[in-house]
Amino acid sequence: MNKFFEIRSSGANSEAVVKSPNYTSKYLLGHFQKIKKLEEDLQRLPSKEEFFFLQTEGAFNAFTFIPMIVKDFSIDQLYASTYSISRRTIEALVELHDCGRVERITLLINESMPKRNPVTIDLLDALVRERPNIEVQYAWTHAKVCLAKTMEGYYCIEGSGNWSENAHMEQYVFANSRGLFEFRREIFERV
Repeated sequence: MNKFFEIRSSGANSEAVVKSPNYTSKYLLGHFQKIKKLEEDLQRLPSKEEFFFLQTEGAFNAFTFIPMIVKDFSIDQLYASTYSISRRTIEALVELHDCGRVERITLLINESMPKRNPVTIDLLDALVRERPNIEVQYAWTHAKVCLAKTMEGYYCIEGSGNWSENAHMEQYVFANSRGLFEFRREIFERV
């Protein structure tokens, strides 16, 4: 087997995350199940300065990478830009935050989202109001970038997929690169 698709033993931490009674969201638990399918092909997170180029057929959305990362590592800072986000994705993300798996979150959402889906934005605003470590920004953006800083790496996910539930054929670049992380973080600082 080559180094890109070797089987990596998960830390003891990963079993506790998947079986944790703290997770109540069926949507979040469903993404942990989707990780099993993703891991059949991917099998590990990228190493330092390693880039994976992926193509999907609607098997998962951009959010699926987050449970894959928190299965092994807590996320200190998460940045995500998206055109669209679903209520269930918001609830799952907040649940990961409340369980201590994601410390700080910055979401950059297309400014048309409040008009397109006010119910989802009302939910997001209500959940964020009581959580000072979650920041929401709105701008005219179509960028789909996610950055996750852990103690072990600087994970970057870029691709066509939104944080909604209507994934079709999508492509992603999944990398562990501090330089790319710092470069893409500028998207969130310019708003």
